[in-house]
Amino acid sequence: MEFWHAWTGLLQTLLHMLAVDWGLGAGLAVIALTLAVRAALMPLTWSLACRSIARQAKISSLEPQLRAIRERHPDDPRAQMLETVELYRRHGLNVADGKGMLGSLVQLPVIYGLYQALRGGMSSAAFLWIRDLARPDIHLAIIAALTTALVMAVAPQMSGELRVALILLPALLCLAAALHLSSGIALYWVTSNLVSTAQSLALREVVRRARPSV
Repeated sequence: MEFWHAWTGLLQTLLHMLAVDWGLGAGLAVIALTLAVRAALMPLTWSLACRSIARQAKISSLEPQLRAIRERHPDDPRAQMLETVELYRRHGLNVADGKGMLGSLVQLPVIYGLYQALRGGMSSAAFLWIRDLARPDIHLAIIAALTTALVMAVAPQMSGELRVALILLPALLCLAAALHLSSGIALYWVTSNLVSTAQSLALREVVRRARPSV
C-alpha cells in the first residue's frame, strides 16, 4: 500500500507541476500526463498488438479446419473444444494467450494509478467549454464514448460476428461512467483513446507494407 500511495502521489505531483509550475492549466496537464504515460507504455502496447495480429493471422489460417471440427460435432461442444485444443497445440497455439494477458495485466497498475491521481488531484478548473473539470460534462462524456467506439472499430483483426457488440458495448459503458465521474477522467479517456487509435492505424500500415505484394 505504501508503494501504491507513493506512486499515485508522484502522479499527482506531476499533474500539479504541469498545471501550475509549467502553466499548462489543469486540462492540458491531464492531456500531457496521459500522453507521457502512454508513451512510456508504448513499447509494451506495441509488442502486445503485434503479438495479437500474429496470433490472429495463425488462427485465421486454421479457419477451414476449425469449421470442419464444428461440422463434425455440431451438438457436442466438449468434442469441439478438445479437437480445437489439439489443433492449436499442433500449430504452437494456446486457446488463451497467457503471455498477452500477462502483458495486459502489467499495464493495469500504471493506468489505474493515473486514474486515481486524476480523481484525487483534479481541481475545479475550466478547460475549453468545460466549466469545472471536477464535475461530469455531457458533451465530453459523449466524445469519450465516441472515441472508445473508434478504438474498437480500428482494432486489428476484429471478428466480424462480434464487431457491432465489441464497438457499442464498451462505448456505452464509457458513456455511463463518464456521466458520473469528473471531466478530468473523461479527458484522460479521450486522450488515451486517440493514442490507441493512432497506434492501431500505424500498426495496420506497418502490416500492410510488410505484406508481400502479389
